[in-house]
Amino acid sequence: MKRISILTLTLAACLISTGFAQIQNSIRFGLKAATRSSRQLQKRGLSAAPSSSQLPASATKDAIVTECPPDAVAFGAAVCGYVKVPLDRAHPSIAQIRIYFELYLHSGSGPAESAILANIGGPGVTTTGIRDFWLFLYGANLDVHDLLLIDDRGRGFSNTIDCPELQHGAASFSNAEADCAAQLGAAASRYGTGDIAQDTEAVRASLGYDKVDYHGGSYGGEDVTAYATRFGEHLRSIVLDAPAGTPDLQAFQLEHDGARSVSREVRLDCQRSPTCAPDHRRPDEELTELILAIRKRPFEGDAFDASGNLAHVRVDERALLRIAAAPSGLFVNTGELLAAATALKHGDRKPLLRLAAELGPALPTDTDSGDATGFSVGASYATLCVDIHQPWNWSSPVSHRKAQFASAVSALPVDYFALFSKAASTSLGFSNLKQCLWWEKPSASSPVATAEATYPDVSTLVLNGDMDTVVPLEETTKVAALFPNSTFIKVAEAGHESAFYSQCARDIMSRFIGTLDPGDTSCAATPETVYPAVGRLPVIASHARAAEIDPNGDNQIGMRERKVATVAVAVMTDALQRITIGSGDGVGLRGGTFHTEFGESGITITFTDCAFAEDVIVNGTVIANSDSSLVGDLTVSGPGTNGGNLHVEGNFLAAGAVGKFRVSGALGGRDVAVLIPEA
Repeated sequence: MKRISILTLTLAACLISTGFAQIQNSIRFGLKAATRSSRQLQKRGLSAAPSSSQLPASATKDAIVTECPPDAVAFGAAVCGYVKVPLDRAHPSIAQIRIYFELYLHSGSGPAESAILANIGGPGVTTTGIRDFWLFLYGANLDVHDLLLIDDRGRGFSNTIDCPELQHGAASFSNAEADCAAQLGAAASRYGTGDIAQDTEAVRASLGYDKVDYHGGSYGGEDVTAYATRFGEHLRSIVLDAPAGTPDLQAFQLEHDGARSVSREVRLDCQRSPTCAPDHRRPDEELTELILAIRKRPFEGDAFDASGNLAHVRVDERALLRIAAAPSGLFVNTGELLAAATALKHGDRKPLLRLAAELGPALPTDTDSGDATGFSVGASYATLCVDIHQPWNWSSPVSHRKAQFASAVSALPVDYFALFSKAASTSLGFSNLKQCLWWEKPSASSPVATAEATYPDVSTLVLNGDMDTVVPLEETTKVAALFPNSTFIKVAEAGHESAFYSQCARDIMSRFIGTLDPGDTSCAATPETVYPAVGRLPVIASHARAAEIDPNGDNQIGMRERKVATVAVAVMTDALQRITIGSGDGVGLRGGTFHTEFGESGITITFTDCAFAEDVIVNGTVIANSDSSLVGDLTVSGPGTNGGNLHVEGNFLAAGAVGKFRVSGALGGRDVAVLIPEA
């Protein structure tokens, strides 16, 4: 498969819309980025999906063909259709719903070896609507395998749950969620993952496939578990990427492991960066000090978000937990957290205020989640809330549930969430459990897996990024252990769902589907791309780390201007980071603005009086190309420098070992020849 540069993936980041909970927030950067990349592959004539109009010969009359949406036609959908299933299998005659599918046929002769099923997670996210990602990931396997995409009930085109107030943020969260549950009535219990597994089996049977290969990412791991423990005889193989599973369904488990994994994420991100590591040799201790300081003395203030919008924000422990546990873009907030902590110790609140302003919405009613067929907020709660073991009695009124929830929290050990307090870790903005308080479960739902469930002895591949805080290593290793024939691979420098971060991971997945053997997985042990982190956020240039002298150049500037070169280049990299989480138009850390033009082959950022340190002002442009190469021409002025012009060449988000920006030009009439780490 052709390698796609990380920078190419970031070009789509300005399109991201944030979700309501940590799982949704985490997948969306990779989801948008990867689908944009697959569109670029298609434009280059590399789309692997064949075109046909026939159902498999083995299909039954239960598979009803329907017209494909234009995007599916553009990607070569063989056939689109639906299968009718009972809404409530205990009362099958009362109502039926349609489970929508899209089928992309293999290019070789003869029957398909299997159908590849896939679920990205969420829950609530469409499967067919991200068909371009699945074709990008498994296109090379479509010589002998078909690709079968099924929208889970309530999502995509499978009788979408659309609760307007919850979907579009038109009411308070508690009212909107309660109204959505009331809208569904008795059906509020019917969207558990156990029912979804039976829907999937109905589609498989109607199309006549004997074997399927099932890919489950994030909460899609619950889909795979539910199917595998019921219909394991039809599985050829399983691929799980950062999978949730039955261990995650215990009350407070996801919150527990998410909070506890934060220190590893922050530590690894900094230690792998030659910019961050020298200034933060005790990352765990520094993070602990920051949490304790914010818990004792929270503060408020105004700051600009990544798109240049001014917001009034509060930095308390709850906000800090969300900053640390929900990485934005390619770990933008994670990579700046320790430097922001140091700045705070010196009385500078601006960096932490900015990180707080850049947080995505904590709840669906904080934003408009758009068309429900892309992401249904109602479907998300309809599945999540009935799957997880809640610490309250569903028959109790909400006031009693709140008391039961509080009692359960009180009974937890004081250090249950490690560095973070119980109050922060069970807050409404972080805890999926607490967000279910206003849902309803009128009757028993179909569980992910029953207590006596048997996990099939089928070839299983499990991957997880070592910087995942959503479904972290502590959980995914437990899920892997449930499958007797599993291989577990830890992917260095990858966040939630390694397929979004690592070509190595994508190659292993595709190879495993082809051969039932992951092959050589050594590439996963080394970071494919080291994401930029920050060592210092200086108020003035003299507090910055000086750029290294280029031994191959004729450098004439001294220590003072070498520090100026560092903060001038930081203006450039700071803006490049912001565009992965914002619109492309933003404000510098210490003032000024930048504007981004997006093109097919790269981006151009223009700086107007932009400042990373208060006493160094930068104007000019930087061009970042889709091959990761970068060229910047910057005019430098301000009271902290004698001024001049800098030319910067290097790479941003390039695969491989971290290189160095080569900086030339002149400051104060003296030639510049210095080097600055690229990450």
